[in-house]
Amino acid sequence: MRLAFAGIAAAILVLAIALLSGGGDDNNDEKPAAQATRTATATDPAATATAADSTATPTPPQKQAVDPGPLLTGEKVVKIEVDKGDTVRFRARSPQDDEVHVHGYDLKKDLPANQTVTMSFKATIDGIFEIEFENQGKQIASLRVNP
Repeated sequence: MRLAFAGIAAAILVLAIALLSGGGDDNNDEKPAAQATRTATATDPAATATAADSTATPTPPQKQAVDPGPLLTGEKVVKIEVDKGDTVRFRARSPQDDEVHVHGYDLKKDLPANQTVTMSFKATIDGIFEIEFENQGKQIASLRVNP
C-alpha cells in the first residue's frame, strides 16, 4: 500500500515538473514570469471561482430622483393634493424678496428675489390649506391633505 502511494506521489511530481518546465521543450528558452504564473493558476479552483464570482455580481439598482414638486410662482393658484402621512414637496420663486407661508402648518421660509427655494414636510394634518407669498398677501397654492 505504501508503494502505491509513493508511486502516485512520484507521478504527480513528474507531471508537475513537466507542466512548470514547459512540457519538455528542448530549446532552453525560459517563459516570462507572468506566463508561468498564468499556467500555474489556470487550474487552481480558487482562482477560477473568484473570476466567475466577479462576473456574476449584479449591478446595484440606481436611486431614482425624488420629484421636487410643482414650481409655485404666483401666476396661478396651484392645487396640491396628498394623503395624510405623505410628504408634501414644492418649490417657490418670486421676482421680489418674500416669505413662503403654509397656513395651518405654520411653516415659513424666506424667499430671496429671483431664487428658487424648496419646501418639503410630512402631511400630518388633514384639511385644505393656503400657501402664500406672505409679504405680498398672494395665494400661490391650495394644499389638500386627505384623511
